[in-house]
Amino acid sequence: MYPPSPGNTTPPAALTPGITTLIAALSAVVLGWLGPLAYPFRLLTTIVHELSHGLVTLLTGGVFLRFVIFPDGAGVAYTAGGIRWLIIPAGYVGAALFGAALITLGRSHQRSRVALGVLGAALALLTLRYGLPTVFSAQFLSGLLTVGTGVGLGALLLVAAWRVGARGSLFLLNLVAFWVGLSALGDLGTLFTVTTVSGLSDLSDAHAMARITFLPPAFWALVWVLVSSAALGFALWRTWLRPRGTP
Repeated sequence: MYPPSPGNTTPPAALTPGITTLIAALSAVVLGWLGPLAYPFRLLTTIVHELSHGLVTLLTGGVFLRFVIFPDGAGVAYTAGGIRWLIIPAGYVGAALFGAALITLGRSHQRSRVALGVLGAALALLTLRYGLPTVFSAQFLSGLLTVGTGVGLGALLLVAAWRVGARGSLFLLNLVAFWVGLSALGDLGTLFTVTTVSGLSDLSDAHAMARITFLPPAFWALVWVLVSSAALGFALWRTWLRPRGTP
């Protein structure tokens, strides 16, 4: 009996970007059931939410002072000026748009690796710029959590982009994309409940929007759900479901 010829051996097929993305999406769903293991990702969603408020403040001529995240996953962005009716919805909708943008980048191995590195650097730098001031405030402990989480996750993403290779970067980028996008929708579902059940908190973004537009908080929560769902759905369709050859 002769050993198999090297020319007759076929290496196992590599995972396609589509299969890798599907595994990442399913992992993001499962991660939500894993309790403490999902905690860093929960804080990442909050950072994206608060940075979205702050960056839209800057884009509309205001001042982004600082932001903070708390151990329970809540957060606050401290801003001044700007266009309030754009700044207020930027948290929830911005997180969904963030997830949608990463989904569109998550089809190519090479682009995924570059995007993961850019994301890591941006997360660390923005946290140092706008999270570090919180350390020198009355919210010292939460400030440490903010800086430690933002800089730590940013560094991990940078190292991952450098070390895990193109295929691993594609998986991680899509994991972050689907986690943040689905978390944004889940948070909006909670927000809609808060706005429709009397006696619950009136400190939400939807209540803040209601105070300046005189439209009910539930209206704004529903609008943000629809906009966020449309953004994520369009990103999925354009990246993975669109028939080839469609412009």
